[in-house]
Amino acid sequence: MRAYSLRSAIRFGTTMAVAGGVMFSAARAEAGDVQSGGGEAFTSRGAAELKYEHNKGLPTSIQTGFKGPSFAKINVGLKIDPVKDGGPLFSIEMPKGALVEASWGADKKIILKAQNGARTDGLVSVRHTLTPSVDFQIKLGGVNATFAYSANDLVNKIPGAKFFYDSKASQQFAPWAFAPVDTKLNAPDMANATLFSMNMNVLPDLVSDNVTGSFGVRASTKPTFSYKTTKIFLSGADGEIANEASEISLPAVDGDYMELMTAVEGEMSVKGAISIQPYFHIDTIGTDLNVDSDFGVDIFSFDYTVPAQKVNFPTVLVHIPMPNVHVPSRGIDVGMVKVGGQATKKIAIENSGEKEAVMSFKSSDSQFSVPGDTVTVPPKGTYELTVKFSPDSADAAITEITVTSNDADAPEQKFKVGANGADVGAEEEDEFGLPKGDADSGCGCKAAGTSPVPGWAGLGLAGLGAVVLFRRRKRAA
Repeated sequence: MRAYSLRSAIRFGTTMAVAGGVMFSAARAEAGDVQSGGGEAFTSRGAAELKYEHNKGLPTSIQTGFKGPSFAKINVGLKIDPVKDGGPLFSIEMPKGALVEASWGADKKIILKAQNGARTDGLVSVRHTLTPSVDFQIKLGGVNATFAYSANDLVNKIPGAKFFYDSKASQQFAPWAFAPVDTKLNAPDMANATLFSMNMNVLPDLVSDNVTGSFGVRASTKPTFSYKTTKIFLSGADGEIANEASEISLPAVDGDYMELMTAVEGEMSVKGAISIQPYFHIDTIGTDLNVDSDFGVDIFSFDYTVPAQKVNFPTVLVHIPMPNVHVPSRGIDVGMVKVGGQATKKIAIENSGEKEAVMSFKSSDSQFSVPGDTVTVPPKGTYELTVKFSPDSADAAITEITVTSNDADAPEQKFKVGANGADVGAEEEDEFGLPKGDADSGCGCKAAGTSPVPGWAGLGLAGLGAVVLFRRRKRAA
C-alpha cells in the first residue's frame, strides 16, 4: 500500500511465508528482487465457520393404500421427521472453518478459490423418526365406517406422546463438500420396528363399543442423506464458486486485511427403501363372538426419493490477513557529504498488515547503496532500511529507491533520497526518516465493487462489515 497514504481495504488471508533471500549488488539491487507472484508470500487464507440446522420434516408422500382383511383395512402414510426433543432432523457443520484462499501477483487482482479442508473438519449429523398417519375401513357386523387419524391425533393417544422410532448417524467430511457426502442410517428389523401400538378403545364409540383388541404399525427404513455444497458467494467478487476448480476475482485494495461477507448454498437429497406393516389383534366382536386372533398384513416395501432440500447457511464474515507496505510519502535528505566521505540514513519501511511482508530494494544511483538481501517484516512491524551515500563529487545527488514487495495493491513503490542540496521535497523528519506528524488518527473506509449475493448490492465495504483501521493516518501525503 502506498506511501503512508493508509487507505481502507478488503483482504483475504493465510499465513505468509518468507520468500527466499537472493543476493544482489548493494549499488543497484537488481538480482534480489521479490518475485511478482506465486508461493506462500503471495497467498493468504481465511476460514468460514459454517453451521446449518434443518428442523423440519421431509416432504415425503409414502402411502401403502388400504391393506388388510376385508373386515378391517388400513392405509398407512409415513413421513421422515425430527425426533421429538431430539434436535434437528439434520445438521451440517464446519466448525474448524471452510477455507477461502486468496492469491495475487503484480496485476493488482486477487484471485479467490475454495480450498479443501481435512477429512475430519466437517460433520453431517442425522436423527429421524417415522411419523405415521392412518385411515381405517371397518366392516364388522353392523359397523361400516372409515376413520382418519393424523400424526397428531395418534401421538396424543400414545403414552409419552412420542413414536418409538429413533434412528441416527453421522458422517465426517472434508469441506467444502462439492462432492456429495453420504450419511447412511441403519434400521431395526421389522419384528423390532413398532412405531406405535394402541387399544381399540381409543377409536370412536362406533368401533370401540363393538370390537375389542389392538392395532399398530411397524415400519423400517435405511435412508441415505446426501449433502453437497453448490454455491459460494463472496461480497465484491465477480462471480460465484461452484466447484473445486472455480476461481473468482476482485481488485486489490489498500488495507491491512480483507473481510468478505460469505453466503454458502447447498442441498440435501434423501433416498432409501422402506417397509411398512400394519397389524391387528381382535379379541372380540360384539358380545358373543370370541376371536382372539392376530391379523397381520403383508409387508409393503418400496423405494423412495425425496426432492433435494435447499441448504442456506447463515451469512458469515471471512477475515483474510494481508501485507500492507508503506514507504515515506516525501523525499529523504541525507545532508551534505564531502567526496571520500560517507553518510548513512535509516528509513522506516512499515508493514501495517496482518501478514508478513517480503521486500527487496534497489537504488537508481550507484552513489546510494541499499541492502541486497530480501527481508521479511512481521505483521505490524517496521524495517529500518539503511541507505548509504558515498559521493563521487560534491554535486547535488538524488536517487529513486524502489521497494518491491508482496503488497497486493502496490507491489512496487518508490521514494526519493537526496544529498548535497538536492531537492527531494523533504520536510522535517524524525529519527527514522519519517515525516513528523500526529499518528493514529481514524480509519479509512472504501467500497470495493458490488456483490452477487442478494440484498448486498450497493452496500459497499462499510455496509458489509469490511472496515479497516490504519495507523499513522495523518502521515499520508
